[in-house]
Parts: sequence; C-alpha cells; structure tokens
Amino acid sequence: MNKRIISIDDDKIQHFLIKKRIQFIQPSAEFFPFENPLLALEWLSENPSDLIFMDLNFPEISGWDLLEKLGEISDSPVVVLTGNIGPEEIEKIKIFPQAIRLFEKPISNDHLSEIFQFLNF
Repeated sequence: MNKRIISIDDDKIQHFLIKKRIQFIQPSAEFFPFENPLLALEWLSENPSDLIFMDLNFPEISGWDLLEKLGEISDSPVVVLTGNIGPEEIEKIKIFPQAIRLFEKPISNDHLSEIFQFLNF
C-alpha cells in the first residue's frame, strides 16, 4: 500500500520541494499538501496518514499548538521543519513524542532518506 505523506506549511515552495524529494526517494507515496493547518487537522481527523511534515510558524495557530492537536487526532509520526532552530525549539520538541525529528528548511535528501529508513518505508 502506498504511504500517505502530509505536509502542513503556509509556504507553497516548501510543499514543492518536499514533494520532489519524496518522489525521488519514494515515488509511490501519496502526497497531500495543506497551507492551512486548520484544514489539515480537519482532513486528518477523517483520513489516515503515515507521516506528517509541518512548519512551526502559522498565522492561524502556533506550531506547538498544532503538534498538540495532531497528537489528539493522529498517531502518525511528525517531522518538524523550521527556518530557525534554536535551543528553545530543541528543548520544547522533546515534550512531543510524536515529533520524531526537527530539521531546518528545506529538508535535504539525506534527511528524508534517514526518516524513511527509520520508519521502514
């Protein structure tokens, strides 16, 4: 069965980059991009996923609140991508067991391969 990969980011360019890298490494994966995190939550409440990529900064909701809400509706592993990783992000991510990785944007092919290998995709 094809893996369902979700991307939640208000930047369309990030969706494009992630999708291209996924297609290179895992061509059979289904990719679902969401610019609005609230729409992503709604979709995920009714649909299964195998992996979620998400940003930390949104106008509608904080990334930390989004992570908390994702944990309430989905058990999918989450990879957090952000433009700026500091000590606060490194410490705070530890309280979310669903968040398996924290990387700076854009995600590299090596990091994506590492995630897929870790998840046995």
